Amino acid sequence: MSWQSIRFRLSVQYSTLVFGLGGALLGLVYLAIQQGLSDGNMMTHLWEGRRVTLESGQVFALPYYREVEVRAIEAIYNEIVLNEVTRFTLIAVGILFLLSIVVGWIMSGRVLKPVGEITTVAREIQASDLSRRIDLKGPDDELKRLADTFDEMLQRLDTAFSSQRQFLADTSHDLRTPLTVIRSNIELVADDSRAELDDWQRAGVVIRRNAEKMSKMIQDLLASARLQTGKAQSVILDLADLARAKVADFASVAGEKGVELETRAAEAVVRGVEIALDRALSNLVDNAVKAAPPRSTVVVGSGVVDGWAWLGVFDSGQGLPEDPGDRIGLGLSIVTQIAEGHGGALATFPGRAERGTTMIVWIPRVDQSGTPPDVSPFTDT
Repeated sequence: MSWQSIRFRLSVQYSTLVFGLGGALLGLVYLAIQQGLSDGNMMTHLWEGRRVTLESGQVFALPYYREVEVRAIEAIYNEIVLNEVTRFTLIAVGILFLLSIVVGWIMSGRVLKPVGEITTVAREIQASDLSRRIDLKGPDDELKRLADTFDEMLQRLDTAFSSQRQFLADTSHDLRTPLTVIRSNIELVADDSRAELDDWQRAGVVIRRNAEKMSKMIQDLLASARLQTGKAQSVILDLADLARAKVADFASVAGEKGVELETRAAEAVVRGVEIALDRALSNLVDNAVKAAPPRSTVVVGSGVVDGWAWLGVFDSGQGLPEDPGDRIGLGLSIVTQIAEGHGGALATFPGRAERGTTMIVWIPRVDQSGTPPDVSPFTDT
């Protein structure tokens, strides 16, 4: 037992409080008895010949004494009573002292038990496993709220670590694919002794296309990294301007696929990193254009719902795969990172008849807290 532990200090405080109150009560009782005896209130005597009547009503037959003799007997009686009261008071004080220590130790242990549980869970938590929770039972007091806050923190950390692990897996997978294509094309041409200029040119086209894809991925990663490290500059911007600009940027790409781009941009002013939000919207529009069938429409919009600003895209493609592992690539992982870096979230909503997908980036406005609305801003899609 450490003399500097919280439990020892609490035990001393509880013991001092119990012992002090009990000792004060015993002292008051002792003083009251002493005062009563000194005032002669504990025994009265009536002179009825050879009889003495006590206050309790008991009558004793005594020899005939003079008043002075009776007073002397009364004094002796009072002294005997005070001596007994003193002895029992001292014994009671000693017992009270021991009981106060025991009670203080037990009470401090009960009070600190939740703290011990929090400490145990904290020691057992590892970075690779954040699934443990305290789940403290009991009344809604300060310690219960402390344990619940700790559980909420663990939940946020668990979610963040899971997101990071998924992000790393997506990054590794998406970067490995173009690297494999580049290496296989180089090896194919290099190992062919009869390879001609046309073969090298075709390989060069494939390599350049995959190199550009890798370059775009790296730019996405840098945008996300700057946002999470706090090195990106936040500004006041209107998400509607981003939506209109992005439709103009992708107009030619969508036109080559026979896809029409439509803008439904309402004012949505937020504080954010413009380059990161622009990158997130680019990924969403790029995915939507690729998923949309010819002669369909991709809608890019922005607005405000219940105090939350949103930036989103709707396409009428085949929808997301049922397997979550197939639906989240590096592009959407980047979007998720950017949304969470702004204090928001990426939400997915199915279109009508389970065709098409709505992807919404929720961004909290100034002084906005809580969770984003669970509704699709594209109500008519």
